[in-house]
Amino acid sequence: MPRKRKVHVTKVTALLPYSVDLTKLSSSNTLDIQVRTGKELLGTLKMGRGSVQWWPSGNKTHALRKNWRHFAEMLTRSMA
Repeated sequence: MPRKRKVHVTKVTALLPYSVDLTKLSSSNTLDIQVRTGKELLGTLKMGRGSVQWWPSGNKTHALRKNWRHFAEMLTRSMA
């Protein structure tokens, strides 16, 4: 009898402050998006006015930081 495969569901949760205004130059608001598979946190995507950051789970010092133009180019390359 074949074994049943365990299916991992990916869950994305957006953590929104009361008001998000990413257009102001001195805005400290960010849109934080947590990405999980099952109960395990894969990482957090932080979106702000000037950049996008990917913080892998358990990593407090090193993040992948891209400005919006480079982030868009990276996504376009990955889709090709």
